[in-house]
Formats: sequence, structure tokens, C-alpha cells
Amino acid sequence: MSLRSKIHSHKSIAESFLSLSILNVLNVFLPFITLPYILRVVGAANYGIYSYVYVLIQYLMLINAYGFNLSATKQISQHREDKHQVSVIYNSVIVCRIILLAVGILFFLILSPFLLESESKRLMFLMGLGIVLGDLLNPVWLFQGFEKMRYMTIVNIISKTLFTILIFFVIRTADDYIYILLINSCGFILAGFISTIIAKKQFDIKFFIPSINDIRFQFKSGFALFGSTIGTNLYSNANIFILNFFVSESAVGVYAAAEKIIKGLQMSTSPITQALFPFFSKDFHNKSLRYQLDKLTKIVKLFVLILIVPNVVIFFGAELLVRIFCGPSGYDESVLLVKIMSPVFLLGTLNYLLGVIGLVNLNKQIYFFQGVLLSGIISIVFLIFAVPYFGIKAASMAIPLSELVLLIALIYCFIKIRKSEGAR
Repeated sequence: MSLRSKIHSHKSIAESFLSLSILNVLNVFLPFITLPYILRVVGAANYGIYSYVYVLIQYLMLINAYGFNLSATKQISQHREDKHQVSVIYNSVIVCRIILLAVGILFFLILSPFLLESESKRLMFLMGLGIVLGDLLNPVWLFQGFEKMRYMTIVNIISKTLFTILIFFVIRTADDYIYILLINSCGFILAGFISTIIAKKQFDIKFFIPSINDIRFQFKSGFALFGSTIGTNLYSNANIFILNFFVSESAVGVYAAAEKIIKGLQMSTSPITQALFPFFSKDFHNKSLRYQLDKLTKIVKLFVLILIVPNVVIFFGAELLVRIFCGPSGYDESVLLVKIMSPVFLLGTLNYLLGVIGLVNLNKQIYFFQGVLLSGIISIVFLIFAVPYFGIKAASMAIPLSELVLLIALIYCFIKIRKSEGAR
């Protein structure tokens, strides 16, 4: 590779990292404003109800996203110079997601009498469908594939700012909690429409109905990744879902607040990891297995050294974090929950590096799926049996447990790959 090519490659990473960093600051800063206000106005019980319905919306988003955020990103990255092929990928993925949305809505409508037992929950779910529609129209995978994350950042700044403003205007009493998902929907739909315009103007996307073969190809290419993604999200979002059947709505709200803090902090590493995925996808192309494994090993070791210190800070600063995000009173139990979940900050990032950036780019995503399936089953089984004894603490234990099991499984996979392939 020439010096000019190297500079261009690292320039793309730097641009993606900067854009995602700005977005990440936004993702951390805006909840710093809205979360304490929401918790204070609606209370722990109503926040627990909102969190439960939002988990169902996230599951619907998960079905709709399939494995496209990884499979389509990889395809765009490898075909970015072919405008026609990029349009084929774009339209095929959008049509696939429309089909999945219709199937997903039908599935949840059938199960709604069991999952959404009250009228208010059903109303909230309907209000939240705009989140899924907006996410469908927002081709993050297109921006990632081109390593033009600034567009995603611009779109998200607009939508999240709108959400923040509307929260203070609409959520004024405890009963207004039913409108939080509607406000979310407004932000997502706006982001989706703006993203569609950007796709047309900036990437010269041509809109057309793709062939059946192209649609079938996208479903096939994203299937293994869908299994891994849905496995990860099923158990990572299952805690609130399962707790809903065992503990009070107030207890669910206390746990949801702690989980929100940990997941928000975990997102601080996403600018780097998300920027690395398309770069490694392109860099690993036609390279030897030894080169791929050695480079990945160096990155993992570097992340371990970087993340250990902030992980310790999160553990000992749990009380301060809860006071900042949840307010001065009413969420004391969340402090212990944050401490229990703190290892997720390091473990989750390492699993993304090994599973997504590593196995997916090595075309070994089946190993990732197997690891996720194993850790997910262990997590859910543990949670179901432990909740009656430990309450919401069991949910906090389940998350680091699942991440640790997944990490061990992924390390075993890489050892197996190196031995079986001979690291040629």
C-alpha cells in the first residue's frame, strides 16, 4: 500500500471516529439533562412501565434490523466504487426491512393480549412504532460502509435535540409518561426522512424495486449475523422483560435507571469500535489469516490497557453517577446495581472486537452466533431462577455473567481457528 493510500485510510477512520465521538457526547450529555427530569416527574413505577414497553419496541427494531447493520455495511464497504451495486444493496435492504416490519407488527399484535395487558401499554406500543419506521428509513449501514459517519451524526443531533426539547414541553405530570415513546417516534421519523434525502443527494442512490434474487441474497447474507444480533439483544434486553413478571413496576424502574447508566457509559467506546468495523472489513480483504489474527490481537490488547482504569472509576464512582443521572433520592438501590454491572464496560467492548470486528470480518460469524446463543441461554436461565431470591440484583448479575461467558467462548473460538487453520 502506498503512503497516500495509508493516509487516506487513516483519514477515513479519523473522520468516522470524530463524528461518532460527537454523537457519543450527545448520547451521554442529553440523557444527563432528560433522565433526571423524567425520573423526577413520572416516578420509578411509571418509568418502569415505559421501560418495559420500550423493550418490546427494541425487540421489534431488532427483528427489523435483521443482520443488515453488519452485512450491508460490509457489502457497501467492498463495493463503494460501484454506484449501481450500492443502489442495488440499498434498495434490497430497504425492501427486506419493510417485509420484516410487516411480519414483526403482525407477530406483536397476535401476542399483545399476553404482553400488553393494559390499554395504556397498548397505546404506548402503537405510539412507539414510529421509532421502528424511522430506524428503517435511516441507513446507518450505508454511512458506515462509506465511512461517512458525519451524516449519521448530523441526523442524530437533529432528532435527539428535538426529543430533548419535546420532553420538557410534553412531560409535565406523572401521567404524561405514556407520551415518551411518541416523542421518541417523532425524533426517529425526522431522522429517517433526512437520512433518505442524504442517501439520494450525497451517495447518488437510485430508487427502484429490486429483483427477488437481490432480496433473497440480502436475507441470506444477513441470516447468521441476525442470529448473533438477536441472540445478544434478546438476553441483554430480556432483564426488564422478565423482571416485569416477578417484581413491582417501581423495582423495574430502579433497575432500568441503573441499566441506562451502564449502557450509556458503554456507548463511550462505540466511536472507536464502529469506526474500526468497515476499516477492518476492507483491510482484511484478501489478507492472510495470520495477518488478520495478529492485527486483531494487537487491537484487543490495546483496548484492555485503555479500558481497565475507567472501568475501576465506574465501580467506585457508582454513587456519584446515580446521583447525577437519577437525582438525589429514590434510587439508592441503583448504586449497588451499577457496581454489579460495571464489568460490562470492559467485557462488552472486548466481545464486540472479537465477535463483530473479528469473527464477522473473518467470515466466521457462525462461531459468534454459537457463543451468543450459549451466553444468552445461561443468562436467561440464571435470571429466571435467581430473581425470586435476589430480586432486581439478579438482573444486574446476569449481564456481566453473560458477557463473561461470551468472552470465554470467543477466546476459545479464536484458539480453535488458529489451530485448525494453522494461521496461514
